[in-house]
Amino acid sequence: MKNSIILISGASGEIGENLIDYFSNIEKRKIIAIDINKPKNQSNIFKFIKGSILNTEILNKINEEYVIEEIYHLAAVLSTTAEQNKKLAQNVNIDGTNNLFNLALSQNLKNNIITKFFFPSSIAVYNVKKNYTIPVSENKFCNPKTTYGQHKLFCENLGIAFDKYGNNQNFKIDFRSIRFPGIISINSMPSGGTSDYAPEMIHSAIKNKNYSCFVSEKSRLPFIVMPDAIEAIVKIMTTPKKKLKNNIYNITSFSPSVKDFLKTIQKKLPEFKINYVIDKMREDIVNQWPNFIDDKNAKNDWKWNPKYDLESAFNNYIFKNLEN
Repeated sequence: MKNSIILISGASGEIGENLIDYFSNIEKRKIIAIDINKPKNQSNIFKFIKGSILNTEILNKINEEYVIEEIYHLAAVLSTTAEQNKKLAQNVNIDGTNNLFNLALSQNLKNNIITKFFFPSSIAVYNVKKNYTIPVSENKFCNPKTTYGQHKLFCENLGIAFDKYGNNQNFKIDFRSIRFPGIISINSMPSGGTSDYAPEMIHSAIKNKNYSCFVSEKSRLPFIVMPDAIEAIVKIMTTPKKKLKNNIYNITSFSPSVKDFLKTIQKKLPEFKINYVIDKMREDIVNQWPNFIDDKNAKNDWKWNPKYDLESAFNNYIFKNLEN
């Protein structure tokens, strides 16, 4: 189709920049990116728009000028920041997402296509008892206490409604979402997330700096590394709709405690040490999230299969790349 593109919001974020690299280098896709900050890999983008997803004039202009096959809506205020600035979080996470939904619905009206819409959700939608060790499936414990988790769950349900029933004019979207665990990337240092202790620990170790950890050594969350996250997004978005039994899927790779992370790092960097300066708010959030995730639905429906476990993540991805 003429001027057919994919749109990526939050393009300068961790997932955004990695997704841009994938689409531009491997699939040679035409990308329009929108963000309040410029991504580092702007040269790989067909068009970069510096602006906010709250600016409906920008989104209306995109709708008028382009045929949007796929939307990857990555812009968000993350968990810790969302608790500290709830008004900003609501504006971006709820209103901004609704603006992107309306853009996709407008594409259905204007171009008579159903736009694929990818929404990165989170294990923040869960609220489990501390140290709950049974892997949690998608339909369990969805009663989040955190602002971030509440926003994610609300947008999931809105996306499902637009997918199954459409809006009041019966225009629809093709909504697909992954509930991500913590994501570890060697390309950037995250900020504003509650699971950031893991990548922060890794980057400190590589820089020969000790680390002050804001959660206890027994704290445990599920994680994946960025290459597996990108692979998961590509897989769910390229799977034929008829094979997807659900709109929302869990994925996971490994679930180490902070102590497990430390021991794994020290195998390579034995001088690395951490001390604990507990942030009660952030540790309380971690304690609400599941230690382990059940991702059998993703494995069954779209052949999700992570390439990395804890050991290979460090040996074949983290240390290998950070040493170069």
